[in-house]
Amino acid sequence: MKASRLVCAALVVAFAAGCSSGPAADSAPAKPVEKVMAEALDRGDDNRDETLAYWDQVNSALLECMKAEGYDYQPFIDQWAVDRRIALGLTREQFVRQYGYGLTTLIDYLPPGTRRVDPNRKALAAMTAEQVGGWRGRLERCHKETDGRFGPAPNVANLRLSPEQSARSDRIYGAVDADSRVVRAGEVRRACLEEKGFDSGDARSLRLAKAAEKFRDGFERAVAEADEAGRDSAALRLAGVFTATELAELKRLQEREIAEARQTEPCQWPYDDLYKQVYREYLDKALAGEL
Repeated sequence: MKASRLVCAALVVAFAAGCSSGPAADSAPAKPVEKVMAEALDRGDDNRDETLAYWDQVNSALLECMKAEGYDYQPFIDQWAVDRRIALGLTREQFVRQYGYGLTTLIDYLPPGTRRVDPNRKALAAMTAEQVGGWRGRLERCHKETDGRFGPAPNVANLRLSPEQSARSDRIYGAVDADSRVVRAGEVRRACLEEKGFDSGDARSLRLAKAAEKFRDGFERAVAEADEAGRDSAALRLAGVFTATELAELKRLQEREIAEARQTEPCQWPYDDLYKQVYREYLDKALAGEL
């Protein structure tokens, strides 16, 4: 994976527009992708209150949009709609000191104002496959409409892009990746990590994520069980799900993650900062019709 794509994994907040995209909900004329990307970048550092306010607006519009076609919809803010660091109100340095990468350390963390489980899930479970398809199709069209009204969501890595928008965004990212300043910064980043004895690719964090899998999966099962039983899962914590032996194992993983991140992230940050600067320059060029 290229170093610039590592930024998307490490700093979702800084590069909300670029990690991935999906097809647009319909064939309506699409906003120029450079404008969408610039909007997403501008909103990447929205704080928790700003992020929750955005989703409150969107949810209100979704409710009305769904109702217009006779569909019931229960508004909610998904737990992954708010970046963990933003939700905690921490700088990146503070976050790393306390939580490392946030892989094993925040499994049971629920950002205030969000929910673990979609409250529409039970209603959908009672529908026929055809009804579910109609409901989901309408919701996707409503989301496309709110995207146009309110712009990209804060702190989020995924955008709904048309094939044309996606191709254009790839060209912009390709230009950023090839910029000599970004290439040099990537070399410095790689050397910094390797001098400290770490892999400069993805394998390091993937190993941690894999090791924590059983804890994430076990916690998600407990959340689903609580929801099925009609219990509020918001207060559910790891200590109520795993044995003392398992929690001790997780604690060792967390200590390993924090110790590692404290060494590696200072190698990543200069690259991230430079990439963001160059990315902004290329977006400005694209917006001015020069790219």
